[in-house]
Amino acid sequence: MAQPQSSTPVFVSPSQLVRELLPSASPHVALALVHVPGPSHHIEPQPYYRITFNIGPSYGVEASGERFTRSLAFTRHALMVIPPGVALAHQASNPQPPGRRCKPGRLATFRISRELFSESAMALGLNYRHAQLEHMIVATDEVLRLLAQALLADLRALSPDGAEATERTAMALVGRLLLREHRKLAAATAGPMAKVQAHIDANLPGTLTLEQLADVAGMSLFHFCRVFRDSLGQTPHQYILARRMEQAKRMLWAHSGTSMLEIALACGFGSSSHFSAQFKRHTGQTPLQWQRAH
Repeated sequence: MAQPQSSTPVFVSPSQLVRELLPSASPHVALALVHVPGPSHHIEPQPYYRITFNIGPSYGVEASGERFTRSLAFTRHALMVIPPGVALAHQASNPQPPGRRCKPGRLATFRISRELFSESAMALGLNYRHAQLEHMIVATDEVLRLLAQALLADLRALSPDGAEATERTAMALVGRLLLREHRKLAAATAGPMAKVQAHIDANLPGTLTLEQLADVAGMSLFHFCRVFRDSLGQTPHQYILARRMEQAKRMLWAHSGTSMLEIALACGFGSSSHFSAQFKRHTGQTPLQWQRAH
């Protein structure tokens, strides 16, 4: 990752801003120490992730971007995530008594390359194309705090154990954030996906369309297909076919006198020939061969 010239917030009063970019042994992780003197600042878009660790006092902030405005509490030791390409305007929302100046903020901003971010996702078994972090403030748990402090100390000391050690700590921090978001997504989609799975099982003999399943989940078609694959590791078509194959195996095992056409229709196949072709492609055996073997 080429070291950019400016990645940390640029404030309305830039002459008061103190930013220190430390040299880094890694092309994928860098550190900027930032002194925030005033309440208002603008964060310019950059081509990499920024994870900012609040090492100063807590404060509230009004964040506004291209499509949102939200109020956030940026407490001490919290983390703020800024994805690539995101521009933001921040305004401190804590009212100050007359005559009292705003306490300056102190931030440590970790610059994380896209490559390291993707590797962190893949190390968790997540699809790196779908593993994303949006702009947010994360109240740290003990593990996140310790990881952020360890990375800060390592980068301040100019990576005494080498670039690979620095990158492993950065990957652990990014991975922890990704895992938290993945669990939140899984919890949010567990209900809708359970409904979809039950609907599929109850309607295997019939026609199951993507539009129908998206309606059961209460999602748009595009969002449903993405969430389904992220949640279950398969496309809806692959999942439906697998469930039909499981149903066919149960029927072949338990009902030796049932005709292939009856099994085909009960499992959602229009003909015995279509059923036989799909079954052989799935198992490597014809239905009769599988039935005799089992």
